[in-house]
Amino acid sequence: MQRKTLLHIVREGWYVLTALAGLLLLVNAVFGFWAALPVAGLIALAIVFFRDAPRDVPAEPLAVIAPIDGTIRHRRECYDPYLDREAIKLSIDVNLLGAYLLRSPAEGTVLELPHETLTKLGTAATWIRTDEGDELIMAVREGSLFGQRPCRSGYGERVGQGRCCGSRRLARRVDVFMPMNARVEVELGDRVRAGASVLAKLVHKQNGRCRSALPVNEPIPE
Repeated sequence: MQRKTLLHIVREGWYVLTALAGLLLLVNAVFGFWAALPVAGLIALAIVFFRDAPRDVPAEPLAVIAPIDGTIRHRRECYDPYLDREAIKLSIDVNLLGAYLLRSPAEGTVLELPHETLTKLGTAATWIRTDEGDELIMAVREGSLFGQRPCRSGYGERVGQGRCCGSRRLARRVDVFMPMNARVEVELGDRVRAGASVLAKLVHKQNGRCRSALPVNEPIPE
């Protein structure tokens, strides 16, 4: 998903701002300046809500990147109901005035979760499999995406690590399920930034040694 912003405001935000601007002119013409002030306040709030500035993705290929701006609320080993496995789960309380676009926590391929599983759990979720075979789930457990998946890339398409892949809309909490070989890098209460903060590193054994991430010389293109 390519970033589509104008003045760091996402496209759907401009629809809302255009409607509010029209309402502002109408209220000002009919009822006067003071009556239009609340509408002006809504415009200011919408500008903050729909903004999304570029982020520098860490050069760590095996890192799990924060998908959203927010605060780490839960960190524990638990059962992953999406992939029927034991996993590490990090829950992030969403900062509603943070970045509007969701970022992919890892580079990999988007896979389709069974419709029955999503219906049973009543959540919106995206399943990503990395080139190393690690499987991650990004799920919205509280709030609403209005029928959208967290990552709107098509099934079978690739997503880049820390790259924009969807919109948070009214999501209030995002869960990231990762394999048990992940080494968590955050603590409860930590503030994280979408596309910039490292949540964990996926550890793999290579020639008898553990490998978590290798340096890269070139940035991943947008």
